[in-house]
This record gives sequence, C-alpha cells and structure tokens, in this order.
Amino acid sequence: MTTGPDNPPPHIMSFNAPKLTIDFVLQRHFSLLSFTAAADALTTANLLSDHPRFEFRTTAVQQRDVLSDLGIVIEADRVISPQSNKVNPSNIVLVCGGYRCDLSANAMLTSWLQSIDDSIVLLGGLWNGVAALAHAGLMDGFTCALHPHDQDLLQSQHPDMQVLSQPWVMDRNRLSAAGPNSTFELMLSLIRRHDSIDTAQAIRQLLKADTSVGTRHISPVAEDTASSHSIQRAMQLMRSHIDTPLSKKELARQTNMSIRALERLFQRQLEISPARCYLQLRLQRAHELLSQSELSINEVSDACGFVSCAHFSRTFSRHYGLSPTSVRRSVKPLLEA
Repeated sequence: MTTGPDNPPPHIMSFNAPKLTIDFVLQRHFSLLSFTAAADALTTANLLSDHPRFEFRTTAVQQRDVLSDLGIVIEADRVISPQSNKVNPSNIVLVCGGYRCDLSANAMLTSWLQSIDDSIVLLGGLWNGVAALAHAGLMDGFTCALHPHDQDLLQSQHPDMQVLSQPWVMDRNRLSAAGPNSTFELMLSLIRRHDSIDTAQAIRQLLKADTSVGTRHISPVAEDTASSHSIQRAMQLMRSHIDTPLSKKELARQTNMSIRALERLFQRQLEISPARCYLQLRLQRAHELLSQSELSINEVSDACGFVSCAHFSRTFSRHYGLSPTSVRRSVKPLLEA
C-alpha cells in the first residue's frame, strides 16, 4: 500500500524495538540539507522524550570521508568495502542522494543493498537516492518520490518503478523523499508512528517556528475551519476523559460527525486513527503520573482508563520499551527527595 501526504499511512508498520535505528548511506555530493533535516528531526525527538527513541548512523561506500554537495566533508561511522562488506543494517536504511550525485550503478552498494533486503529492514532514498535501490532491482513494483530534476531519467531507466508526484512516499517497506523539506516530513511521519503525535507536533513547532509553513502547522489540524474545529474538539474530549475513555460513537456524536468521517479526518490530518491517538494520550498521561506523582501503578492504571493493571503494563511496555515498574523505579529517588 502506498502512503504519503495525499494518502496517509494506516498503522500497519510495527517497530517492536524500543529504539529505532536509521542508517544514512552517504553518496558523494549527497544533499547535506536533506541529511541534516532528517538528523535534526530525530535528534530533537530524543531531546523531547524521556528516553532516546531514535538512533542514526552514517555509512559510506569504500571511503570513510564523503564530500557533500556543499563541499563539507562528513566522516561516516561505517564503511562498506571489499574488506568489510558485511556491515549489518539498521531498522531503516536510507540512501542519500543529491543534485550532483552519480546516478549510475555502484556494484558494491548494489551488492550490499541486495544482501540486506528483507521484510524487517525498511529501505529507501532521499532526493534521488532510490536510484541505488532501483539499480539493485529493489524498486520493481514499488512507488516512490523523486526530486523533479531526476524523475524522467530514472522512470525511463526503470519502468517497473512508478514515480509519484508526491513529496514523500511510504510504499510497504520502501520509503522515499524528494528533497530536504519532504525528508523532514517523512521523519515526522516515522516519529509519529514510533513515538507520539505530541512529539512530532513539538518538533515542528521548534524547528519550523520561524517559517509561515511552520506557523500554519503548529497545531496538527485540517486547513479548513470546520475540520480544524472537529479535531481540536475531539482531542479536547479525549484529554478530558482519560480516566473513563469515550467510545468512538460518543466522540463522533460530540463532534457532530459520523464515526467514519471522524476516522477519515484523523487519518488524513494526523496519519493515525482516533483510537490510536486516544491510546497515546492515555499512555503519555500514565508516564507523567508515574514520573511525577506518588500514585501506585494500580492507581495510575485506573486513572488512565485501563481495564486492568496487567493490560496497562503490557500496553505501556510495548509503547515505551520500559515497564511501568521500571519507570517508577528510575524516578523513585527523585519523588522521595
């Protein structure tokens, strides 16, 4: 299934590891702005979280020092070479392209990409980075986003790869973004899915606050007034009914929408279902109570609307990678101080 800004993703991708690791493969003349847009979003996500949720590394082919499009040299963390071509991949591998990148096939990179292609590792490219995947035969039957400068050439070379006129695309286990701004949006989508809506909102507010686009998107609502009011009202209701969660039917009724219309609105604007959004808000409140109050874990479970403490513990652990007991243990000295 293809997703992107015009077709938001359903939550079918599950990252079970507590920390999501992303590998950026740097090609000569890669777009430094695209890379830093991604790195900035991920680093900011960690700064805003109680514990780091993301990790990224850089990988080069043959030579550790890689010249960016701005003439700035980046020393990669790892190198794919004839002597060490068994570099283990991360959860996600993104090949970084750029305006002046060589779009011809690189045999060593092709071999490595083919060796790591499986259902666990997500592969993709930034700017024109998907060209490397296409040369490896890994884009056949997939859709992607490409910088407009390279669309015609790569589409003619790889007719089994469909280029969409979207800034970023998620198609099953393939990710792509057409430039720096779309790379930032792709990262926010990953952050929303692996961490939370609120973290993604805060990142946009911090990093885009000085732009008109950033100001417009500080609140993740629809651009028309009616949709904006509906989502704001729905989230207000969720936050005010953490201990006794409202049903989908009641949420829809109090926002003057049908259940289906409310679900479509959340998917279109927040890339998440109302139920998933509600759960994340309840878990965030639970984390706050565990960290900042002396309520017992049973009391936190009740205060956040869970049917049992066991269900709360399982859900909390899956989301944060730590059990409620571990969080409480880590902050207990501070609460007792």
